[in-house]
Amino acid sequence: MLKLIFKRLLWAFFLIIFASFLCFVMMYHAKTSVVFASIPQGTSLKIKEEIERNLNLDKPLLEQYENWAFSALKGDFSYSLISGEKVSEILKEKLPYTLILGSLAFLVLFVLSLVLALLCVFYKDSFLDKFITFLTMGFFALPAFSLSLMLILVFAVFFKLFPSSAIADIGFEDDVFNRLWHLFLPVCALVLSHLAIFVRFIRTSLIDSLNQNFIESAFARGLSKKRIYLHFVLKDAFGSILAYFGASFVSFLMGTYIVESVFSYEGVGNLVIKSILFKDYPVVLAVVIFSILVVVFVNLLVELICKMINPRFANA
Repeated sequence: MLKLIFKRLLWAFFLIIFASFLCFVMMYHAKTSVVFASIPQGTSLKIKEEIERNLNLDKPLLEQYENWAFSALKGDFSYSLISGEKVSEILKEKLPYTLILGSLAFLVLFVLSLVLALLCVFYKDSFLDKFITFLTMGFFALPAFSLSLMLILVFAVFFKLFPSSAIADIGFEDDVFNRLWHLFLPVCALVLSHLAIFVRFIRTSLIDSLNQNFIESAFARGLSKKRIYLHFVLKDAFGSILAYFGASFVSFLMGTYIVESVFSYEGVGNLVIKSILFKDYPVVLAVVIFSILVVVFVNLLVELICKMINPRFANA
């Protein structure tokens, strides 16, 4: 177990170095200079050169990256070019909101996918199976961006049942129910846009498990269908299901960022979209590194859980 953790952490370290350097090169050597993006037009060349010196942009690329990397290891991601605040402080403020939205949506997606897939397999080839497949594929046909706009139009504008933006109503920031009320539509958008692929994968995994010899033996012994599905079939397929959720976490995280921007939800996703638009490169770079760390951590956690459930997944 410790050997596996060490190997994955070593791989994660080199991945972060490579990805951060690649992003660093692209963002700090884009066509529009970071200096031109952060100061008004008409500023004298002397002032621009002074700003470049203060931001260490007059130094060679490798030296710039080295300075940034050592500062990042200490939790210092430089300063925002737009607000002037420390990037680490901005992330500290926005991060909890993204974690709440992402965790809640991921939990709902996992449970709902599992329940719907079990129903599809339990009533295989029935009207219910076909209806669930048709409905989930209908939502999957819409991108997260379009689905979010549709939910806002129907439930926020037309029926006025749920708010279309913000984390909570003004003056109700500490009200848990008010926050959950604001989270309803973003969570629905995230869950519905990913539901079809997860239901289909879980359904396929459960059907594969049904074809195993020990399942046929369980039927032969006269065990109830419900017990066989819940205690044998689901247990056999659970490792592959969990592994698939871990592998799909990258796309889910990207979907979270898009949904946040549509609903003006003040999380990391909304922050990075605004930072890209305003060319606030230090913030964008910090969010990219944060995203890589989250994905690596989630995949490592899933792999360890899969190994505990079934050791053969460690070599898969």
